[in-house]
Amino acid sequence: MHPISHRKHKPIHFLHNPEPDSLPQDVESFLRHLGGPTLIIIDGQDNSRCRGIATLLHGNEPSGVKALLAWLRSGQTPAVRVICLIASVQAALHETLFYYRMIPGQRDMNRCFRPPFDDHQGHIAEHFMMLLDQYRPEALLDIHNTSGMSPSFGVVTYLSPEHDHLVSLFTQRIIVTELRLGALMELSTPDYPIVTIECGGSDQPEADQTAIDGLHSYLFREQVLHSEGTNELDLYRHAVRFELVDDCHIAFADQPVAGADLTVPFDVEKFNFGVIPALTRLGWLGPRGLSIFRVCSAGGENVLPHFLLARSSGLYSAQRLKLFMVTTNPAIALSDCLLYACAETEHIRPPA
Repeated sequence: MHPISHRKHKPIHFLHNPEPDSLPQDVESFLRHLGGPTLIIIDGQDNSRCRGIATLLHGNEPSGVKALLAWLRSGQTPAVRVICLIASVQAALHETLFYYRMIPGQRDMNRCFRPPFDDHQGHIAEHFMMLLDQYRPEALLDIHNTSGMSPSFGVVTYLSPEHDHLVSLFTQRIIVTELRLGALMELSTPDYPIVTIECGGSDQPEADQTAIDGLHSYLFREQVLHSEGTNELDLYRHAVRFELVDDCHIAFADQPVAGADLTVPFDVEKFNFGVIPALTRLGWLGPRGLSIFRVCSAGGENVLPHFLLARSSGLYSAQRLKLFMVTTNPAIALSDCLLYACAETEHIRPPA
């Protein structure tokens, strides 16, 4: 199997209906076989309709591509035509399998779906956007793993029954974000649902199973934008990111580390999707205090005092919070964010 690009100057290769037996059994060999960003097109029982999948936008998030490979090797025909982007193949293979989110020095692939498109990651994003215009899928899943141990959840930029139903194929937690970072899901519209699925941590076996089970529902159901059940969704809104300044020195330890601007306990991941009361200690601060944090609303307003406060050398929650996507990976904490938080939890509601 040798993927061939339809247009040599385009960064995404194409595979159309690969024979299941031609695909390697293990995921590393599969990625080496692909060699780079690849769009796999699988014909369905109804080729008048199309659904999209993107996965491996981050090279250290394997659950989606594992589930995808298992399906491709099964040879099962989906309900409709399916296009599948496997994006950051080189990052996944760089030095150690599934270690790097992106190759050092390159941009985060899931921050490249808005201009400028003037680097390799931007070219991939722009090409995929062109392909979405060409194939016009009725829905698009972007399958990820969380940066730390976490239950599964979905993220959307719009509240609609269609977005709800797509998320409910995988999980019962849904986050609505107003933040705009250049992520793939930001291409979504009320009539064109794109959802991010966070299956859980990359080292959690249940995350792989979440990807397998949800993908099966997405591929083989006749309808995925309308309800086939009454599952309830736990809804979270108005999330903010706890970002760190570029020169921050972060440490993970069970007591303050001398010279660190921020020390975070090893067990901080226990707060993922738990409600913490005001004045819960989240770590310890160095002499720079809270100045190492950037916490802004979707409109760019500094809301740090609403979420964090310092007492002596301790870092505490300023109010009752729900935390998620908490990471203990210092590289991700510095290049992306330490965690997300919501100051409110809306009522549980069933998909409309």
